[in-house]
Amino acid sequence: MVLWKKMAMWRTSKGRVGIETLKPLVIGIERLSLKSSVGIYPTEKQKLQNLFISATLTLKNRPIDIDTMASSVDYDALCDKIRETVKKRHYELIENLALTIAVTLKDASQANAVKVRIDKPLAAKKNCAESIYTIVEV
Repeated sequence: MVLWKKMAMWRTSKGRVGIETLKPLVIGIERLSLKSSVGIYPTEKQKLQNLFISATLTLKNRPIDIDTMASSVDYDALCDKIRETVKKRHYELIENLALTIAVTLKDASQANAVKVRIDKPLAAKKNCAESIYTIVEV
């Protein structure tokens, strides 16, 4: 049973470069702290609240043995995309915000799959919970 496949670059006898199937590359952003206009209650619509946003991107067929940005994803650019999406408008539900972020990151990175988790600390505190969050995968 093959659990993973190795990616490698090689030169053929005619000098051309070939690529074998790669092991998927996973890139993560963990608990990016942002203030957002999110929620259904009037008090939530009046002031920004803290959110923690995490994202996991799975990229297939990336040449990870080549040490250049051309074969990877710029983490700063991903964080900027999340910030832009959060600032864009008020979101009634964190589920919708998570979906919007996931689609944005997938388009920007050409990832095969994106998972976004949003933690809402104010809701957790209000309900005496350790954490309240949503997870969306695209």
